[in-house]
Amino acid sequence: MKNIRSAIEGDNSSIKSPPYFRVPLSLKIIVPFLSVSVTLLLLVIHTVKIGFANTLEKGVRDQVENQAFLAVRDFKSRSTQLIMQAKLLSEEAELIRAIEKKNTDILRQDILSLKTTFKLDLVKVVDGRGEMVAELREDSLIDKKLINSAAINSALKGLEKSNFVSIDGKAQALLVGFAPIRSKNRIIGAVLVGDLVTDEQLHKINIDTKSKNYFAIFKSGELIATDFPQIRSKSWKKPTPQTSTTKIDIERLSYIMKTVEISEIGDSIALGVFSPMATVQQTQLTLSQRLDSFFWAGVILATIVGAVVSRIIGKPILDLTQNVNWMASNEYFSGRVPIPSSDEVGQLAEAFNCMIEQVENRDRTLNLQLHQLQQTLHDLKNAQSQLIQAEKMSSLGLMMAGIAHEINNPVNFIYGNLSHANQYTQDLLRLVGLYQQEFPNASAPIQDCIEEIELEFLSEDLSKLLSSMKMGTERIQQIVLSLRNFSRLDEAEMKPVDIHEGIDSTLLILNSKIKTAIKVIKKYGKLPLVECYPSQLNQVFMNIIANAADALLSNPNLRNNEIEILTEIAGVNQVVVKIRDNGNGIDPDAINKLFDPFFTTKPVGKGTGLGLSISYQIIEKHQGKIEVNSEIGQGAEFVIYLPIKARTKEAACLCQS
Repeated sequence: MKNIRSAIEGDNSSIKSPPYFRVPLSLKIIVPFLSVSVTLLLLVIHTVKIGFANTLEKGVRDQVENQAFLAVRDFKSRSTQLIMQAKLLSEEAELIRAIEKKNTDILRQDILSLKTTFKLDLVKVVDGRGEMVAELREDSLIDKKLINSAAINSALKGLEKSNFVSIDGKAQALLVGFAPIRSKNRIIGAVLVGDLVTDEQLHKINIDTKSKNYFAIFKSGELIATDFPQIRSKSWKKPTPQTSTTKIDIERLSYIMKTVEISEIGDSIALGVFSPMATVQQTQLTLSQRLDSFFWAGVILATIVGAVVSRIIGKPILDLTQNVNWMASNEYFSGRVPIPSSDEVGQLAEAFNCMIEQVENRDRTLNLQLHQLQQTLHDLKNAQSQLIQAEKMSSLGLMMAGIAHEINNPVNFIYGNLSHANQYTQDLLRLVGLYQQEFPNASAPIQDCIEEIELEFLSEDLSKLLSSMKMGTERIQQIVLSLRNFSRLDEAEMKPVDIHEGIDSTLLILNSKIKTAIKVIKKYGKLPLVECYPSQLNQVFMNIIANAADALLSNPNLRNNEIEILTEIAGVNQVVVKIRDNGNGIDPDAINKLFDPFFTTKPVGKGTGLGLSISYQIIEKHQGKIEVNSEIGQGAEFVIYLPIKARTKEAACLCQS
């Protein structure tokens, strides 16, 4: 035994192994353990930092949203109060008489009483030409130029509203209410009352006393009032309006901002709310420092645990290695065994490895066969549905085109000759009239014939008869045109078309089904030409509208059957077509299966289950999408999204003649 062991050790010492294999086993265990532990620790700390930061920022954003709502409500309330005060003053009889007599003393007494009672900063009365009659201002507004001409002009036009009046050269504004002064249904002047928007008033709107929020009022994009020192400059413009809160930097400090339009107070009035992020950033810094301390503590703990684990795992493996080296020298031991051991652990490892290898081979084979079967079945269903629908639509298109061609020529012949027939008839009737004038005393046979054929009624009804025939031929021409537009067999290439024409052609073809029992409501938007395969798109409209009509007509208990078709532009390169009915709706369990081949909710023999499946494929090939919205008892709605211009010219045609 000793000779064998020494021989093995001598052979091993003569082989030069790479540096990695000379590293102790304990390091091979502890280094990956530490790497994984440190990586997970870093990932957790990074996730906590990001999650905490997002939570804090979301809290600030929610607070800014609430603050903006509260500020808008406060300004609306104040503006309503000012309008009522202005209206109250404008309806005082003494004020009306004072303006008519131009008695400024009485006016000043009245407006002084109102200013004191309501604690107003501005009360101004003007005559019918807009010239000031009397005015009282707060001390801080004396000698300040108020830009209030727009408010005065609005009041003289009979409006009772509110608005913001800016102060020239100052980042302050007045919230004013104005009302006209009427006498004998005639406007003889106007009243303007206002409150100065001060920093103290803006501070009172704050709902969070822990963080200071700032406010700014913009008129037509220009700053007119604010308690935010960093933006008091008149050159500061209102940021681009956002539907939600946004983060901005002002003088290297971050703020969460919300801009809200106040349409009820004047035109182009916006309120901006700014909340500083300094407190949030300080909290994030404190958390980051504590998490860094936690990280280093975790690294130390992972190192200790790794050392203990490496010792526990490494010792049995080292013992096993010694045993393997000893057994390797025996002739009966095979080196191909991954763990050359004769004990239960070695046998279990060998059996387990063999089992795993067999399971993996079988699983790989089964998955490959299952994938091939699923792909074959899918291809077979698609090919079958496409072949059936293609043959159906090809035959239908050929039949429509043939009927349209055969009907068109005789109809055109009849339509073209009706005008001549009408002219000839009028000429003959005129000739008969001349005969009656020249020979008023007709013979008895002629008189009997006139009475028999009712010449007077025939003269009146013949032109109506020809007009009705003309209307009938025009109707036939429209039907022929719709058949040609629907089939469009001569348009195999994708081209820009008016999809409204396709919808109208489809409705005309389905007219016999829906004209008496269903009301069609068309709400067409102004759409550009859409690049598509017209005949395929008409097929989609035909399938969806026909299904809606069948759903309405299959239930005799429904009243006021309606199909609404709405078109509009959605986005830069997309149009939307919505087709909805007011029927019983679609079962929720059936909605997810509507576009599956051969699935149908109609009775046996009434549907093939291919219409919506082919429609889905046509829309998908047009790089669009189709959605279904339905609730039981509320009807169903199909929404089709189509690109205005196709992104590629390679869209495959599903139905070829």
